[in-house]
Amino acid sequence: MESSVCRLAWYLEELTTEELKRFKLALTARGPWDSGWTRIPRGQIEKADRPDLAALLVTHHGAGGAWRVALQAWEKMGLRQLWEQARKESPPSDATEAQGLDTALAREEVSARSEGESGYKDKYRERVRKKFQVLVERNARLGEWVYLSRHYTRLLLLRGHASPRSRERELLASGGLHGHLREERGRPIELEALFDADQGEGGSAPTTVVLQGVAGIGKTTLARKVLLDWASGTLYTGRFDYAFYVNCRTVEVAAQRSVSELLSGWLEGTGPTSGPAPVPSMLAHPERLLFVLDGFDELLWGAGAQEDAAWVPGEEKQRVDVHLRNLLGKRLLPEASLLVTTRPTALEKLQPLLEQPRVAEVLGFGASERKAYFDKYFSDPGQASRAWAAVQANEVLFTMCFVPLVCWTVCTGLRQQMERGEALAQTARTTTTVYTAFLYSLLHPDRHGQRKSQPASLRGLCSLAATGQREQRLWFREQDLARHGLDRATISTFLHMDQFQHEAECEATYSFFHSTFQEFFAALFLVLEQSQWPFRSPRLGQLLKGLSSLETELPLTVRFLFGLSSRERAGALEKMVGGPVPRESRRLLMKWIQAQAAQCPGRARTLELLYCVFETQEPEFVRRAMACFREVKVRVRTRMDGLVAAFCLRGSRSTVTVELDGLGSGAAGLGLRELGLADGEAGTCSLKDVCKDFSSGLWVRRSLCELGLGEDALGDSGMRWLCEDLKQPSCPLQSLRLLNCWLTSDFAGSLSCALRMTQTLRRLDLSYNPLEDQGAASLFRVLGHPSCRLQSLCLKKCHLSEESCESLGSVLGISQTLQWLDLSFNTLGDHGVGLLCVGLRQANCQLQTLRLGNCSLTGRCCLDLASALSLGPQLLWLHLKNNALGDLGLQWLCQGLRAPHCRLRKLNLINCRLSPACSPSISSILSAPNSIECLLLSGNDLEDLGVQELCQGLRHPNCKVQELKVQMCRLTWLSCEALASVLRSCPSLRRLDLSDNSLGEEGTKWLCRGLRQPSCRLQRLRLFRSVLGEEAKAELAAVARAKPGLEISYQSSRCTGLHLVGC
Repeated sequence: MESSVCRLAWYLEELTTEELKRFKLALTARGPWDSGWTRIPRGQIEKADRPDLAALLVTHHGAGGAWRVALQAWEKMGLRQLWEQARKESPPSDATEAQGLDTALAREEVSARSEGESGYKDKYRERVRKKFQVLVERNARLGEWVYLSRHYTRLLLLRGHASPRSRERELLASGGLHGHLREERGRPIELEALFDADQGEGGSAPTTVVLQGVAGIGKTTLARKVLLDWASGTLYTGRFDYAFYVNCRTVEVAAQRSVSELLSGWLEGTGPTSGPAPVPSMLAHPERLLFVLDGFDELLWGAGAQEDAAWVPGEEKQRVDVHLRNLLGKRLLPEASLLVTTRPTALEKLQPLLEQPRVAEVLGFGASERKAYFDKYFSDPGQASRAWAAVQANEVLFTMCFVPLVCWTVCTGLRQQMERGEALAQTARTTTTVYTAFLYSLLHPDRHGQRKSQPASLRGLCSLAATGQREQRLWFREQDLARHGLDRATISTFLHMDQFQHEAECEATYSFFHSTFQEFFAALFLVLEQSQWPFRSPRLGQLLKGLSSLETELPLTVRFLFGLSSRERAGALEKMVGGPVPRESRRLLMKWIQAQAAQCPGRARTLELLYCVFETQEPEFVRRAMACFREVKVRVRTRMDGLVAAFCLRGSRSTVTVELDGLGSGAAGLGLRELGLADGEAGTCSLKDVCKDFSSGLWVRRSLCELGLGEDALGDSGMRWLCEDLKQPSCPLQSLRLLNCWLTSDFAGSLSCALRMTQTLRRLDLSYNPLEDQGAASLFRVLGHPSCRLQSLCLKKCHLSEESCESLGSVLGISQTLQWLDLSFNTLGDHGVGLLCVGLRQANCQLQTLRLGNCSLTGRCCLDLASALSLGPQLLWLHLKNNALGDLGLQWLCQGLRAPHCRLRKLNLINCRLSPACSPSISSILSAPNSIECLLLSGNDLEDLGVQELCQGLRHPNCKVQELKVQMCRLTWLSCEALASVLRSCPSLRRLDLSDNSLGEEGTKWLCRGLRQPSCRLQRLRLFRSVLGEEAKAELAAVARAKPGLEISYQSSRCTGLHLVGC
């Protein structure tokens, strides 16, 4: 038999790849020439290489029969020369070969029995290694593959996971690390340590590990690498006897299987077996088993698997999805180890199924890994260097290659360009361009060859993708392909085939390489088939539904629509499809995005809309689309986000307000420096790069009035462009906010110079920057300059001390414009406030609002404040929250508040360590002729006695208080009678907050009596976190119904008029 197989295999080696494919088709086809021969299953023929195919023919037809079948096929194929050469050789004897075959089979059977279970393990490992050692790339043609061990590039894994609500699932944004990664999941973890116990924590080793990551990030390749390394003996050595790979996309969930049958089927799925599977031994040692469940998010649960099902003995049958649920929930083989890969959106569905899993996030390539990927992808080092240089020169390309799928797509396009002798121009700037270039490379794989697919079949492929998107299908059967008119070339080029078990047979099932490719072709269908345009059909709502969240996949289709509708893309598409491309989509998309912008979208949706505009890369389209964006407020998570925002804003001429917030202080703020990751490797975005790109056309747009850049490591050098532009006479900026940008005293000096020259800037917020006293002094000096027109200055938590107050106090009486000043969260101290009051007492001081919360103040500063207030300055709002003023300090402050010339209207004394003893002083200022309008006393231990005393002032005819907050003041029902009298007799009171007090049923009744009075004009009553019974709630609801203008909020519900709305 061996000689017959070798001889036939030698002749098969003479066939080209295309001839071998035709030979296989001839073997599977039925006709008069093959009558009388046993037909070999089609699946075995398609999978077999040349030696295996020769063995199949000899096994099924005998040596002589195999020879005659081959001769007839070659003659039918027209391979005259090969047929004549083979016909000269006499066919072998079937009897001799059969005898040899029987002897060989007998020897194998005896050998298998003698080897026992140990031999089965070794053979199973070898089958697994053989199955997973090669990787067939998405666009590979017949016979094209690479070794996984050589091609695999290390992926970055981080412990823990983020909430799905905060996860960016879009392909472009998935390359960056999110700034809010928690410390416990911010640690890199290696593949070898996934099932190891945490060192130093005394915990046990996990038996369930979840690897989550966005689409295209490399989860499946990672799962296959685990199987390969285990089979090769380099991973989890000595820990597992058997490892099973379960593809959740292709598993037949509806089939009825026992546990034994299920395990046997998974074992046999790796290749032909040499004997019965030792399932009883496996079940006896489940701790030696590893199950790799790849693609949990693609698992189709049956109705019976949605509920917990009890474990049944292995001999009884259940649906496969029920077994999988029991396996995940540790009701089946609880000691076995599980490795589950999934997309982030399926985590909430997966969580209730698991017990104490370890979660790690797959974050794609770092900078060095991306370079390594290029070196492995290109066999020619020169091509790899040129391709990598082209990517490094393009910031967007470099970021997008963080995702392995995008990296592969870019490499594919660059390789095709080099093979065609073209220059490596920046043709992959947008997602649409990457996929369009990839499409072209598949259609024209050879410079001198014919295109792989005809235009009609390409349209059919797009129609198939649109059908899948509409019906939410990922895979298709052969009748679906025929219905859409796909030819064999299109199927083999663009689709991936899987084998599904259907009853007693295997059925071929096809899918796109990746869901993003399906979305691309679906968008292409909508552009090409104008009659099916979604904005004219009932599918409009389905298409736009994805825009409500960035976490859904549908917006990628919308981005592709914008990119494919551009003039440049339309021209390229016309060459691909061999006909004109309708252009009406541009007008419809413009109308749609203008309508979206008019709805004042939030930050997340605004960013998604900007991505859509960015895909067009057409200045005129961008200008018209951005004309409707009066405000652009986005949170910049990645460098790609920043570049998209900068590109769109450069083309805007109508945007009034711009706010770009980042995710902390770059890699330094994330703590990634300690992990050895640079900004580029971590994928975080530094807004200083965005600002450089944004600056070039910023002031040309005379409409821009407000600019906010926050929460990023801009640094002094990153903001020099801003200071230079502020000096320009054409600068229209009126409000500038730079929060947590790591600006220091050096920047303050540059900004001071700009403040003297700017003609328009009125509001400046530099909070949460380490300016320190030196930097603040530079700013304060310019406040007194005649040309400075600043009206509002916020320096919250800028590391200031009392030293800053001296220079500030000297200019408060000089500045003719400054009206609003916030110095909260700075250690000013009593002496510092005293220095400020020197300026407040000046007659020319224009300050109206002063915020001094959390400034380490005591009661001593109140003498200076009272002195300043009594002299009648312009001050209207004084904020002293979270300072230890005490009762004595408040008594001194009230002396100034009672002064005839005091004009203060709002006073914030939250958490100022006040007691009931201060209430007479407060009551006295409420009855003064110049009574304040807003009084905030929450967080002070006023108690019932203090509030009762306070109510005397509230009932006075001179009282003008409109808002009173006494939240968390240790009140009981005893204070409610006095408060009820205030509700009746204080017509100015509109808002009252009594939250976090133990008022009880009796207290609620007293309040309701006051609320029912016709003279009560209260509009809002808050009772959050107050324990109320059903009777009290019913009474409050009745009061709200009787007074429609009254809003009552309590606990987790809100009663407004006749409506009960959750808060």
